[in-house]
Amino acid sequence: MRDTRETRGKAGDGEAPPWWDVAFDAHGDAVDERQGDRVAGAAREADVRHLVVLAHTAHQEPELTERVDARCRALFAQAEVTDGVGLVGVRWPGMCFAPPEDGRAGRLTDTDVAGLRRVFPDGGDTLTKLLGLLDERPLRNGALDDVGIALRRLVEQPLDTPLHAYGTDLGANVLPQTDPAMLIDSPTQVCEGFAEALDAARQEVERVENRSPERFEEAHTGSGAPEVSEHGTLTESGTAGPRPADDPTERLSRPESLAPSERPLRDPHAERMPGRVWDGAHQLLCEVTSYAMRRHAGLIGERALAPLLRTLGESLPDTRIHLVGHGAGARLVAYAVRGLGPDERVASLCLFQAALSHFAFAEHLPQLSGGGALAGLHRRVTGPVVCCYSHHDLELGLFFPLACRRIGDGALLSGAGRTWGALSYDGIQGIDGSPALTLADALTEGALPSSGYVGVDASERIRAGGPPRGAHDDVFHQDLVRLVGAAAGLA
Repeated sequence: MRDTRETRGKAGDGEAPPWWDVAFDAHGDAVDERQGDRVAGAAREADVRHLVVLAHTAHQEPELTERVDARCRALFAQAEVTDGVGLVGVRWPGMCFAPPEDGRAGRLTDTDVAGLRRVFPDGGDTLTKLLGLLDERPLRNGALDDVGIALRRLVEQPLDTPLHAYGTDLGANVLPQTDPAMLIDSPTQVCEGFAEALDAARQEVERVENRSPERFEEAHTGSGAPEVSEHGTLTESGTAGPRPADDPTERLSRPESLAPSERPLRDPHAERMPGRVWDGAHQLLCEVTSYAMRRHAGLIGERALAPLLRTLGESLPDTRIHLVGHGAGARLVAYAVRGLGPDERVASLCLFQAALSHFAFAEHLPQLSGGGALAGLHRRVTGPVVCCYSHHDLELGLFFPLACRRIGDGALLSGAGRTWGALSYDGIQGIDGSPALTLADALTEGALPSSGYVGVDASERIRAGGPPRGAHDDVFHQDLVRLVGAAAGLA
């Protein structure tokens, strides 16, 4: 565990809050078995009354992690959310790919490669071979098949590994299949599909100002209520929640969203554009890596961070513990709450651009039996569960549902964007009575509910970023820290 040089002051002394780190490896093992006791002792010495635990994904290099952590810490000072506050950063094997300069899936940087070796610590020769293929981009037949085989080998796990429990955000009894279709379908077909999705991402950034407005669907009751199956499934029309503006691509309106395009793969036009398909292969690597990180985030949250939170709670009974996460880091802290005991609570939970299904909290799923993997999570949070979302986040709005699609989705009535949509693209779905506020409204005194789920549309603030990720990483704003303060009862 690392103590930053600035952690020697008292919490709330007018400067940036003190900061401490905790760290876990890909298997959920603590790097320092006594790190919880060390943080508790340091927080007690610093008179911390509000301990904010933050998780993000920028961990491919220590220097990058330091910069991101310092920026987060500075934002708390700038937003004047410092009174009695201490910050804890969660270090784990996450990464984020360098953005391409021209908006196209480009070549991997040295930092990208360092991150991949952290995400896939046992990748060895398989990862080396894959990186060689993506760098060389050979034109020979079967090259894309080799990419698909290498990716499958990187993520494959024994059937009895606990990682399989975190492959989706649906309840354990909903789907027996955990691996997404992108790892099973024809690699050439999948790479073509992601190449078209990259085109859609570039077009979406250009038309972002002309999108249709959001609408909110209320659940029907009484005579207007939809029929509910004997398994408790809801029809799509009866599922409450904000609906997105337009889908970033018409592919998301189809269940088989990575199906081949109308242009035959062996058409002469395809032969003249091999680079385009290899751009799709690069994006496939990004999405498979994100899938691997999401699995690890769930495992680390539930099996590693949750016990540490228990230690902190027992050691600091008068200190309120708040959880904040971004991207897969938001997934990590959400699953940490799931890992708490039935009588254990955290004070608040704030999720920014969370890599979670928009049905993760739902008790019932449309067209499927069972509920979300995080159903009932609000019962382990004494304050609000705040879920920020932005319609400008293409990583979640476009690529997340494409990457989550399962074999057999063609039997469903709704498209991939609806079935596999992300929480932080179109908000919480399937929770009756869950308010949806704009960020400006949420920052109004008393606007946030005292408990339960609340969606916050931050599209007016989280909007900057080019393709392919869009605004996914545009979260360094004082208003978002003030939202954390409001949820924590600090404002």
